[in-house]
Amino acid sequence: MRERATVLLVRRQSVLLVRERGGPWLLPGGTVAFDELTIVAAIRALHEDTGVEASAAAFLFQQASAHHMHHVFRIAIPDEVHLRPKAGGRFHELLWVEAAQLAHVSATPGTRAILSRAMGGSRESARHAWNHRDDEAEVAAGFGRRGR
Repeated sequence: MRERATVLLVRRQSVLLVRERGGPWLLPGGTVAFDELTIVAAIRALHEDTGVEASAAAFLFQQASAHHMHHVFRIAIPDEVHLRPKAGGRFHELLWVEAAQLAHVSATPGTRAILSRAMGGSRESARHAWNHRDDEAEVAAGFGRRGR
């Protein structure tokens, strides 16, 4: 099972999803390199996918899927930042989706499981991660956690 740093980027009750041309919608993120901290991998992958630098990050939970062990992080970016697929990156589309519309989006089972858990399907603390305002002081408190 490969380790993946997965990013939950929430803004105004919407979550960012990405996809390769014609593929299913996914949460941003990437493979954790050998001896790389999962939080570093999450921040790196978000930058590689969108060109945006994270302003804060916090470890939320781990989630197993068919092929990956996801280390899920909530990452904050300033509200004024407008995301676009990075030129030459592997993802061709970015989409902000409101929680109420997620059922209508073609996403992988692993992505659906992570989003369900983040919206409170499994734990109250995960629900807090979805509904929480982008308060950098609270989110930044998670920077020291390895997540693996």
